[in-house]
Amino acid sequence: MPLRTVSPATVRHWHAAALRGDGGRTSISQSYRFLRMVMNTAVRDGILGRNPCQIPGAGTVKSVERPVATPAEVVALVEAITPCYRTAVLIAAWCGLRRGEIGGLRVTDVDLTNHTITVRKNRVEPLHAPGRAHDKDPKSEAGKRTITIPPHVMPLVRLHLDEYAGKERLFVSRDGGPLRGNTLYQAFVRARGKVGIDMTFHDLRHTGQTLAAQTGATLADLMKRLGHSTMAAARRYLHAVDGRDREIANALSDLAAHGDVARLPRHITMRS
Repeated sequence: MPLRTVSPATVRHWHAAALRGDGGRTSISQSYRFLRMVMNTAVRDGILGRNPCQIPGAGTVKSVERPVATPAEVVALVEAITPCYRTAVLIAAWCGLRRGEIGGLRVTDVDLTNHTITVRKNRVEPLHAPGRAHDKDPKSEAGKRTITIPPHVMPLVRLHLDEYAGKERLFVSRDGGPLRGNTLYQAFVRARGKVGIDMTFHDLRHTGQTLAAQTGATLADLMKRLGHSTMAAARRYLHAVDGRDREIANALSDLAAHGDVARLPRHITMRS
C-alpha cells in the first residue's frame, strides 16, 4: 500500500487480524514496532502528517517472569550435574555469565591470585551451520569485563583447573575440543530433572542478577557485573562498580552461607 493510504483504521485492522492468526505475540509486536518506525521516518520526511500506528501497548510484550533458584537449589544442581560442568553452573549462577561466554573462556582468563574471571570472547554456534562454531567478541564493549569470583566458588574453580580444564580452554568436550553449548545444556537438563527445578540454563544468569541485587548492588553494579550495555546516559555510571566488585562477590558468599544451607558440598570443596 502507498504510505499515504495507510490510516489508523488500516493499522488496527491489520493488527487485529494478526492477533487472530497463528503468529506469536512477540513477532507481532516486533512487526508493529518496525511498521511504527517506518511511519515515523515518513513523518520526519514530510510524507505523512501523523503516524497511523496509534494502538496503545501494541509494540510491547510482557515478559514471562523468569524463575530464580535459591542458593540451596544452586548447590543441588551442582551436586546433580556431571562433575566437569559443576563450575559452569556456579559461574553462571554466581558470576552471571552467559552460556556462550562460558564456552569462550580460556584458562588464562582465570586469575587465581585476584580471584577474578575475565570475559573476552563469546562462543557462537550458528543454528543453521553447527559445524561453524567460533569465538567472537561480545556484542558490546560492556560485555568485555572482569568479574570477581565469590570466595565460596573459588575452591571448585581451583579443582576444575586441576582436573577438568583443557590446555587452553577452561571448559572442553570429551574429545578435548571447545565445549559445545548443547552438551552443557543437555547435562543441565538432566541435572534439573534430578533436582526437580523447572528452569533453563540462562535462568542461572538471571538468578545471579537477582541474588546480586539482594546484596544491595546498584543498577550500575549489575550492568558492570553482567556485561549489560544501554544508552549512553546510563553507561556513565558503570565506573561506580569498579571499586565495589569485590565487596559484591564477598556479599554473594555471605548470602550463600546464610543459614548453612548453601555451602558447597563438603566432598567437593575438601579436595581442593
